Amino acid sequence: MHIQNNGLNMADFGYMLAASGGPKWLVLAGLDKYLCQQHRQAMLGINGLGTSAGAFRLACYARTDASNAIDEFAKQYIDTTYSGPRPRQLERDNSVKQILDTIIIGKEEEILNSQFMRPHWITAQCHGLGSLPGHLPQLANLLASMATNRLGRKYLKHLYSRACFGPSDSQLKIHDPYELPTHYHTLTSANLYDSLLASGTIPLFSPLRQNIAGAPGSHLDGGLVDYHFDLQLQTENREDKPLVLYPHFTSSPRAGWFDKKLQRPPTANSYSKVLLITPSDEFLSRLKNGQIPERDDFRVYDDQTRQTAWRRAADLSSALADELHEIIETQDMSRIAPLQLN
Repeated sequence: MHIQNNGLNMADFGYMLAASGGPKWLVLAGLDKYLCQQHRQAMLGINGLGTSAGAFRLACYARTDASNAIDEFAKQYIDTTYSGPRPRQLERDNSVKQILDTIIIGKEEEILNSQFMRPHWITAQCHGLGSLPGHLPQLANLLASMATNRLGRKYLKHLYSRACFGPSDSQLKIHDPYELPTHYHTLTSANLYDSLLASGTIPLFSPLRQNIAGAPGSHLDGGLVDYHFDLQLQTENREDKPLVLYPHFTSSPRAGWFDKKLQRPPTANSYSKVLLITPSDEFLSRLKNGQIPERDDFRVYDDQTRQTAWRRAADLSSALADELHEIIETQDMSRIAPLQLN
């Protein structure tokens, strides 16, 4: 209703969501670059909230050379290779750190003091078995989490808290319909790298993250609790910019990682102010096998085939930017429809 009455204006967005999903984000790379290049002034001071790969994207947005950062992030992601289809944990973990090094090292102050993107990212702070390092406790915790989540998302609060890292003067507040507790931590030079690394720490894929400065406890991938998000955002100084921008790779979001194979949609109120921008079926048909990049591609394809497919997805993503630009320029609201959560 707001967009129909006032048009589509990037200056109306006070918030931006950036989801987990590993290499799926590559289909958004061109859209990310477009927003950084063409709407930096209109989106100045936007509050971003991300998990895992989405958090890495927000760190790119916060850099002075945001467009170059996104290119570097995509290149590092695409160029990642392993010694075999089932690499050891250390090898997989080092690959994540290599990507993060490209984004963070030498750019810490830019990210912490960015006036364009005010990045916030989430980790899942683990309790009980989940707080113990080692393969067996982590596996047992995952199985317990799946069973608990089937009973109801609200019961995950017995296993996890949400740790939200953000700028020192952040006023961002998260309202969770399932009342998972949220603890807020200030991003500093001492915890910037470790907290972002923790946000992308997939269980069993990488070791449990502990001893994050200013955020005691054990932390894992933020996507465990907020995979595609089911929450509302609010700040005292963003009431004039109420909308939430959400470039995403699917039109069927799921709240947490444990909801991936369930049919439980997010609550409608969580998406009442969200503009979801997703690839069309026509766009998807141009990708290899009609599918966006998946982490399983490491196992399914040889390196050259996978890299070619992923590079094509990233290259074609500029088409999303072109279409969004056309909608903004023409103000053709026929392309914007109510979101059907299912």
